Amino acid sequence: MPETAGQPAPAAKPAAPQANQAPGATLTQPDGAVDMPELQRTVIRWVVSNRRRPNSFEDFAATAGVPIPPPPAGKKYILTRDLHVQLVNR
Repeated sequence: MPETAGQPAPAAKPAAPQANQAPGATLTQPDGAVDMPELQRTVIRWVVSNRRRPNSFEDFAATAGVPIPPPPAGKKYILTRDLHVQLVNR
């Protein structure tokens, strides 16, 4: 549609927010266990999209935008200094 004199051009629509998780990806395996490699990839995607390191696994989980499966009984998730997700005893 041609612009008419005196009328401003229509404003561009803002870009849709991008998800930190690949569409259709899940963090659990078919047997219900945590898919640790996919959880690790989710952390890396989070770092890239947020342009910072999370302060802790809890910081990542609270802002990840995806449901993080609960750890196995007696375990908890941690992030190592090199951003690897590990399960450790509580």
